[in-house]
Amino acid sequence: MVPTDFKDLIQRFYLLQSERVETYRLFEEGHEAYLRTGPHYDFDHYRQLVHEITLAFCGISEEVLQIKGRLHGDFDRPELCEHIEKLQSKEKQKLELVRKRSLCLTRS
Repeated sequence: MVPTDFKDLIQRFYLLQSERVETYRLFEEGHEAYLRTGPHYDFDHYRQLVHEITLAFCGISEEVLQIKGRLHGDFDRPELCEHIEKLQSKEKQKLELVRKRSLCLTRS
C-alpha cells in the first residue's frame, strides 16, 4: 500500500526502513539459533527462515521502489529518487555482506 500524500509517503518509507532493520535482527537471531543446533543442524528450519526473510526483503524493496516511482512521477522529486537509489544499492551490498558473513560463521 503506497500512500498518496507526500508526508505519508515519506513516513511509509521510514517505516519500511525500520522493517528492514527488524528483518536483519530476525535473521541474525535465526542464524544464531541454527548454529546452536549443531552438530546435527536443523537445516529445514533454517531454510524456511531464509525463505521468509527473503520474502520480507523483496516485499520491502518492492514497496520502496513504488515510493521512488511516486516521488518521481507524482511529486517531481528526482533528488529524493537519487537518494533512494543509493540507499537501495547500499542495502543490496549490506545483504550480500550479511549472507557472506553467515556462510563464514556456518563453516567455522
